[in-house]
Amino acid sequence: MERRMLTFDETMALGQAEYQDVLDALAAAGLRASFTQTGGMNAALEVLLDGGYSLLITDAEDSLSWSRAEHDGWTVGLYRPENQYDGDCTTYGTTEDSSTEGLLTLVQDVLRATPAQR
Repeated sequence: MERRMLTFDETMALGQAEYQDVLDALAAAGLRASFTQTGGMNAALEVLLDGGYSLLITDAEDSLSWSRAEHDGWTVGLYRPENQYDGDCTTYGTTEDSSTEGLLTLVQDVLRATPAQR
């Protein structure tokens, strides 16, 4: 039996389903997030903030695992509008806590540690 390769949209929908609990928790905290890929099918969660700033959320050591079961910790980076995802984030933090609560705490820490947005 020949297996059909998933389309990009189908692959992204599966990735989003893996992290729907995290997306829902971020939304409940007032942070609308989306499942995205940052190039080369490296997964991440993205939160668009006021003024064009954004948060990029990945695993602690690498891109976001496509399988939630393989997820390991969190890294959150805050990016200015002019240098989104070019590797030059304004503030970032990492935690080994893979829970949704651990992520929400890390997001708050990163936002608090960020110099005034100008």
